[in-house]
Amino acid sequence: MKWWFKARKGHMFLPLALALFAAGLYAVQDTTVLLPSITGSPRVALSLFVPVPVLAFLMAMLESRLPAAETSGVRSMTRLDNALVTSVMAMAVLCSLVVAALQGAAAPTTGGRNVLFLTGLMLLGRAWAGQAAVMFPVGWLVTVVVIGFRGNVPRSWTVVALPADALFPAAASLAVFAIGLAAQIRSSRKTA
Repeated sequence: MKWWFKARKGHMFLPLALALFAAGLYAVQDTTVLLPSITGSPRVALSLFVPVPVLAFLMAMLESRLPAAETSGVRSMTRLDNALVTSVMAMAVLCSLVVAALQGAAAPTTGGRNVLFLTGLMLLGRAWAGQAAVMFPVGWLVTVVVIGFRGNVPRSWTVVALPADALFPAAASLAVFAIGLAAQIRSSRKTA
């Protein structure tokens, strides 16, 4: 398992990803920015974009492999990959809770929820688009900004733009993450 973790470059990417995530959440706090949109002029929380480095590093870890050797090997790398993804998400959620406690605000907890949702999207996309699926969550964020608001109120389908205390986005994030993990099983067995 030690060699697998080194092959995935987890020893380099994981600490860097989590440090960038926590620092980003801490730095943006409750900052909102006015972004151009088709359906209004929403004030979007800057924390919406903080999960992007975690997604990029996670995809880099998952794609730093030898597919043919892993497919023909005796041990299943799928379980290890899913354990890696789950542990990274658990640490990201923990980071968001720590930042929320340090700031005394609930807003940073949306970072943990959003990283789960966006990772699920990325893993779903990876099943058929491969490494290019790292852009799926970015595309989702751009779509949310461009058409995801009615005036200054986020639509319910956006998930990532909804308030921290809403139950629907938390449930949707967990569901999409679980479906993404299931799709990960299929994509990890591909050789090309």
